[in-house]
Amino acid sequence: MADILYAEDEFTNRRLIQIHLERAKISCDLASDGEEAWEMFNKESYRLIILDQYMPGMNGDELARKIKAVDPDIPLIAITSDDTEAGSLKKAGFSEVFIKPLRGRDYIDTIVKYLKP
Repeated sequence: MADILYAEDEFTNRRLIQIHLERAKISCDLASDGEEAWEMFNKESYRLIILDQYMPGMNGDELARKIKAVDPDIPLIAITSDDTEAGSLKKAGFSEVFIKPLRGRDYIDTIVKYLKP
């Protein structure tokens, strides 16, 4: 079982974050769109979910609302390139909003904080 489910339609972004998470000893399942992430969420148990906002099939905010309806306590982190979306993403149930491009290690430190018991 992985600690995190990460949904991102851009392969390079998905792979880059996966590498950083692996270096931090965090296991991660990857989904390439919102529909796939929804299916994975319904089959597995995760401690944290990271969702890109703009994905084919189902955007991150729509998926967040569906996930929160099933598990209101699971922490969600949004990743978006549109910094004007932060307020609406918080309303959709995200605990944190990361703005692309991600730089440094701060975002990994934030993720680790949510995984601590």
